Amino acid sequence: MNAIGEKIKAIRKEHKLNQIDFAETIGISQGRLSEIEQGKTKPSAETLSELRKKFSVDLNWLFDDTK
Repeated sequence: MNAIGEKIKAIRKEHKLNQIDFAETIGISQGRLSEIEQGKTKPSAETLSELRKKFSVDLNWLFDDTK
């Protein structure tokens, strides 16, 4: 299960952003975002920090596999 990637994708869709615009907002490439959403890689600490700052993401929720 790729809970983190799925949750990041849900955040992006909730804000009605395409991958390019969302990735630019959090300071990564569209390709890297795609890999995160697909579960091929995990977000870096910097990416998580930007998600928290720009989209008020609760990091505890992001890492919670039960929701």
